[in-house]
Amino acid sequence: ADIVDALTFELKAELKVLGAKVDTLGKDVDEIKATIAALDVPEDNIEFSGVVTTYAQVGSYGDDETATAEALADGDVLDVDLPRIDNVNSLDDTISNNGGGDYDDFPAEQAFYQEIDLLLNGSLKGINFDLAVDTITNGFTDYEGYNYDDYTKVLGEQGDENGIDMDTALLTITQDNWTVKIGDMGDYDVDDSAYFYDVEDAEGVEFTGPVYGLDLKAFAINYDDGNVNSSDEGDSFDQSDDLYYGVTVSKGFMNNTVVTGKVYQADLDSADEKVTDIAVAVSTDLTDSLTLSGEAVYNELDEADTDDSMFKIAANYIYTDTLSFRGSYQTVGDEFNGGKDHSADVQADMEEDYDFDKYTLGTTYVVNSNNSLAFDVAMVEYDADDAFSQDFARDNSYSRDTDEDKYIYSIGWNNTYGKFSNHAALKYIENDYYTDEVDDNTTVVELGTVYDWTANTNLRAKIINKNADLYDNEGIWDKDMNFTYLKAGIDHQLTDNITWITDVQYITGDVDQLNGHDGNEINNVYSINGNNADIDGNFVTTQLSVSF
Repeated sequence: ADIVDALTFELKAELKVLGAKVDTLGKDVDEIKATIAALDVPEDNIEFSGVVTTYAQVGSYGDDETATAEALADGDVLDVDLPRIDNVNSLDDTISNNGGGDYDDFPAEQAFYQEIDLLLNGSLKGINFDLAVDTITNGFTDYEGYNYDDYTKVLGEQGDENGIDMDTALLTITQDNWTVKIGDMGDYDVDDSAYFYDVEDAEGVEFTGPVYGLDLKAFAINYDDGNVNSSDEGDSFDQSDDLYYGVTVSKGFMNNTVVTGKVYQADLDSADEKVTDIAVAVSTDLTDSLTLSGEAVYNELDEADTDDSMFKIAANYIYTDTLSFRGSYQTVGDEFNGGKDHSADVQADMEEDYDFDKYTLGTTYVVNSNNSLAFDVAMVEYDADDAFSQDFARDNSYSRDTDEDKYIYSIGWNNTYGKFSNHAALKYIENDYYTDEVDDNTTVVELGTVYDWTANTNLRAKIINKNADLYDNEGIWDKDMNFTYLKAGIDHQLTDNITWITDVQYITGDVDQLNGHDGNEINNVYSINGNNADIDGNFVTTQLSVSF
C-alpha cells in the first residue's frame, strides 16, 4: 500500500490522462484487428495477440549522482555502458562517442509510460510466420532525471514523447526444418567463442536450415540504434554503416561428432577496415563420459595488413553421477583483430581482444537432489602491455606493462528447500588489470532466493556486495569502490491475462572517483587519489501487463 500511495502521489498529474490514453489504445487495437480481418487469408490460419504494459517508476541517485550511476553500471549489477560525451569544437558542441551507451537500461528517477507488444502469427501453404512488433507510447511524464556526463537524454527508459512509435519488429518464417529471421535481433551472439560480434542490440537477416545434408547458417547484421550524435542544436541519429556477415556449415558424424566450418567478415566503415575470420570447430564424445571440443581461427585485417590466429580446446568429464570436471585452454595471437597497434573493434566478448592465454579448471559436485556446488579457477596471461589507457597511465605516472597474471576464483552453491530456490556465489579476482602499479583485486559476494508463495505469486530477492580496488567503464576510472546492492520484487498473476510486477532496488557504498568532474560533465583528466563520493540510490518500479 505504501508503494502504491507513493507512486500515486508522485505521478498524480499524469494518472489523470491515463484513462484517455487507454481509450485511444483500444480504438487503435480495434482498427488493427479490422485491417487484419480484411486480409485475404483464411481466418483460422491467422492469430493476433498482444500485451500492453504500463510502467511507473520513481527513485533517486542521491547527492553524488555520478558515483551511484557508476556503481549501477558495474558488471556485477546491471552490466551496462555509461553514456559518454566529448566536446568537438570551441563552441562546446558535443557528440556522444558511444551512442549514449545503455542510458535507457538504467533505472529512472521518474517515469510513467506504456509499451505495446503485438504478435501476428499464422500459416499459409505450409509456411508458418510470426511477426512480433514492440512499440512504445509517449511517456506520460516530462523527461526529468539525471543526465550522466551531460548526455542529452536522462538515465532510464521514459517512453517516446512524440506518441506511439515502433521500437522493434522481428519477422520469423519457418517451413519444415528451415527458419528465416528478418528485423530486430536483440541480444545477438554470432559465435559461442565470442571472438566476433556479440552485442545487445542488432538488426538484420538470418537463415538456418539443412542444405544438401549440411546444417547451414547465414547472416547479415549491423547495429540497431546506430551512432547517436548530440549537440546544442538537438539530436541527430546517424545509422552505423558497419556490416557483419558470415556463414557456418556443420556436418554430424558418429559418436556425436560435429565438424563446423565458419567464414565471418566485418566491413567496418567506421574504422576503414575489413576483418575476416576463417575457422574450423570440432566437438566429439570420445566416451559416454568424456566430451572434447576445439576450434582454430585464422584472422586477417585488410588495411592494417595483419594476420594471426586463435586456438581453443575444452573438455568435460562426468566422473560419477555426482561429480564432473571441466577444463579449457585458449590462446590468442598478438595481432588478432589487429592487435595493440591496429585494433579493430569487431564487438568481441573474450577475456581480452588479443595477445592472451587463458586456462580454466572447474568441477561440479551434486551433494543431493536439493544441493549442488561448483568450483572454478581461471588464469589469464596478457602480454599486450596496455593495462590502462594512455591518458590514465600518463596522469597517474603509471606504467602500462601487464606484468602480472590475472587469477579468477569462484565458488557457487544452488539449493532448493521446499518452495525456496536459493543460490550463493563468491568470486575473487586477483590482478584484475594485470598490473603491479596499483592494487587491482576484486571480491564479489552474491546471495539470492526465489519463493513460490502460491501458484500465482512469487517473491524474489538478491543482495550483492562488491569491493573493487580499481574499476573502469567507458573511460571512467574509480578506485576503492565498495557497495552493497539489493533488489527485491514480487510477481503476481492477478488473472489469466493480467500480471502485476513490482521491484525495489537499493544501493549504498562509497568510491574514490579518479576522473575530473565539472557538474554533470566528466572529463578524461585523472587524479591519482580521486574525490571520495557516496553511492546512494533507491528506486521503485511497478508494471501492470494486460494481454489480449
